[in-house]
Amino acid sequence: MSSAEDDEDNQNTLTAATEGPFSHLPLELVVQIFVLCSHTGDPLVPLTLVIVCKWWREVCMSSPQVWQLIAINTVFRSISFIRTQSELWIARSYPLSFDIEIHLADCEAFLPILSYLLPHISRWRGCKIVAGDRTFQTCLSGFSQSSADLVPQHLHMQLRRPMDENQDADVSSFFSYTRSTAGIVSMKIAASKLPSAQLLNPLRFTSLDISESSSRHAVRSPVLLQFLQQCPNLERFSLRGVSQEERILRTPPPVIALPRLHTLTLERLCIQRSVLSHLHLPALRRLHLRQLNMDFSLRDYHVEEPGDSDDEAQDFSQSSSSDHHTGMGMRQLISRSRPPLEILEMDLSDMRTKDFAWVFDRTPLLKEFSIVGSDMSDKVIRLLKPIPITSGDEGSNAHQQQMRLRLPRLTTLKLFSCQQFSGDALVDALTTRTQYTDTVTPNETLTGITIVGCIKFRPRHERELFWHLRDRLYVG
Repeated sequence: MSSAEDDEDNQNTLTAATEGPFSHLPLELVVQIFVLCSHTGDPLVPLTLVIVCKWWREVCMSSPQVWQLIAINTVFRSISFIRTQSELWIARSYPLSFDIEIHLADCEAFLPILSYLLPHISRWRGCKIVAGDRTFQTCLSGFSQSSADLVPQHLHMQLRRPMDENQDADVSSFFSYTRSTAGIVSMKIAASKLPSAQLLNPLRFTSLDISESSSRHAVRSPVLLQFLQQCPNLERFSLRGVSQEERILRTPPPVIALPRLHTLTLERLCIQRSVLSHLHLPALRRLHLRQLNMDFSLRDYHVEEPGDSDDEAQDFSQSSSSDHHTGMGMRQLISRSRPPLEILEMDLSDMRTKDFAWVFDRTPLLKEFSIVGSDMSDKVIRLLKPIPITSGDEGSNAHQQQMRLRLPRLTTLKLFSCQQFSGDALVDALTTRTQYTDTVTPNETLTGITIVGCIKFRPRHERELFWHLRDRLYVG
């Protein structure tokens, strides 16, 4: 067929659309026909309709009903196309609610796609997810225009095989959600790895848990930090790993600022130094370090930093390498962020003696310190004692001598299964401290002391401390 014949056919089509019987239909009926086409044919039908003629374009562009189905197919479309498609359909369907239909060839694409849709979660109406021959479908009860205050608050990322081989399992094995009566939305997503940050739109969750299932699905610190960069609203973050050490880093990871984060939990990791050293957390108030002690040597860090030299105290440690990494990470985090840290919990996580001293000197707002299974020595316990400050005046009297106190606002101290420090050193440190703070700073003195399973803390030490502390002391 010649080009002239093609042009003639196209002209006939346009004439039929604008001057034929179709043009005499009521506008409401035309819109319904277009809506039906968009729901039963090619999901990109609206793009075809707008190029038929000027009138059809005007009808489509002024009718948000035509764009209420966002049908996404990762089998045939690139992720960049899907992002553009999602943004266009969301804009054109405004202010109506919309339905979502996602056909996944690869479950790893799910979170990036979700990131394009989440900012408009209050307009979600229905959602259908198809992965292979498995389907997840829900009406998302309450996800409508009337839920204007709906908030995507919590995301739990499980790093594992997204879909198992059980044919009875459905898509909910890698995606599920809950919605509270207050409109708080929590989501759980499984993926074999964290998605590339370049594929994501910012995720507005305020709480994030990442848990690794095996060394095969362990996350490297540069990937993790870049992912966190796409979570600027985080207030709580927890990373639970599998003690997998990452390969040597040739270049430093990026420094990521999370200005709202107030609670950080790191558990069972070997990458604590990289993570702590490259976070800027100016609002951090609670830090939980759990099961970071490793009895094997970790690889050297990619650069040497102040404080990397050997610990002059030469104290015993069953986890000297991880102690070093944890302490250096804490130094970098506190130096950069100067956080108003109030609670520090160290459960089977330790530092070198000089790192304890460095941290205690730079956390003046700390109220609660809890440590489990530490190899801390008498030298660390003695850091809790008031430190005499000489006045510099040779003629001054002893009673004029001032004192300096590390952790001046400490009110709660918990020691569990610490096997190295002596009971004598603990009694001396705590009695000296409380006698001073009870007099000088009574509103910021120790009010709760728990000592459990510390083998060198014996009954006579308990009696001595009880004489000074009374009901402020609990011994397990």
